Amino acid sequence: MRKHSTNSDPMNRSSRRRFLITTGAVGASAFTGCAQRDLSGNTGGSTNSGNNSDGGSQGGERVVNVLTWEGYGEEAIVREFEREHDATVNIKLISSDPEAFNVLKSGGVDQFDVLTLNNTWAQRHAQAGTIEPLTPKDFPAMEGFLEQFQWPFKSFEWEDDMYALPTRWGWDTMTINSRKVPKEHVSSYEVLWTGGPDGQYENKIGIMDWPTWNIPKIALTLGYPPFEQTDEQLADIKQKLVAMFSNMKAVYTGTSAIRQAFLQGDITMSPVGNFTMSQLRAEGNEWINVVIPETGGMQWTEGVCMVKNPQNRDLVIEFMKKVVTPKGQFNIAWKPSAKSPPVNTESFDLFNKEQQNALMFNDAGFDAADTILDKTVPYEFSPITNTWTDLWTEAKARAGV
Repeated sequence: MRKHSTNSDPMNRSSRRRFLITTGAVGASAFTGCAQRDLSGNTGGSTNSGNNSDGGSQGGERVVNVLTWEGYGEEAIVREFEREHDATVNIKLISSDPEAFNVLKSGGVDQFDVLTLNNTWAQRHAQAGTIEPLTPKDFPAMEGFLEQFQWPFKSFEWEDDMYALPTRWGWDTMTINSRKVPKEHVSSYEVLWTGGPDGQYENKIGIMDWPTWNIPKIALTLGYPPFEQTDEQLADIKQKLVAMFSNMKAVYTGTSAIRQAFLQGDITMSPVGNFTMSQLRAEGNEWINVVIPETGGMQWTEGVCMVKNPQNRDLVIEFMKKVVTPKGQFNIAWKPSAKSPPVNTESFDLFNKEQQNALMFNDAGFDAADTILDKTVPYEFSPITNTWTDLWTEAKARAGV
């Protein structure tokens, strides 16, 4: 059993993007950084290498400064928006929600206009006063969204106000090599600590070092609330964690490493979802399948927000609207290495059958969305996140990881 770390994750680099360094009024200025998302409450290291510009106001120019990760700075979106609005879009890439929160709390509200975030981070930003409420009628495209993401959408609501516009979504459940693992063997997350009906998957399972994603799934399996447990329930979860880590081939800290482990045949299953594995499926590896155990799994949603006191409010609204147009949705859903389904049903016809199947891990394509949404639970921030992290660390130590 080993712990595998990597710093070469292609999802964490800007090598797949071509940004323009602006020399005039029109152009996209890019700052290199990481694109790996982290919904947990744990603070992540900043990765602000590259251009030393602070992303602030550039005189009286029509500028939108965007704090985001991979996808939202796609050249097809940015250049068309700049052309249409005679504006400049500056993209600064971040590695995680905690990093973005720290940036804005440390003075970034004076430097940025738009923020990309996940799930309950909208509520935390709203409480902190780093973002502004939105007016739903400014975004008529929401009428064409999948029903769950139409307003009111609980994850992006605070005190009855809308604080983020949904853009794309996904689920975190269980990935298998379908050539080696029948679906009935992963009908429950119990396989993680039992190793399978005959123990045949011992040392063939991999896991990401993500306590805040994995503990809720274990809790659901044991019949406990997913986001907060009693001391007795936590003790039971710890026992399962120790047994689980004992079955692991490796604990991974980079998503590229776990994808490589599947490709090399080192592992045959892992409790990860579409965000981690979409790249492999899109590359034609149809044997990679993301399945949903009977107890369900976690669900995440990305959104774009308006940072407090933007320098050009109307331009910010137009940029946000651009992201949820059918063409914008195609670009953020399919163009990045980490691909995820769009929320706007008006964009669905832009995806061919193979693209839909790759995004949804389902031959039904986007028609499978409602079933997946019904079977998964929107991720919530846990008030006992630190307890989870300690529990996870102790369990690894006991298992010899």
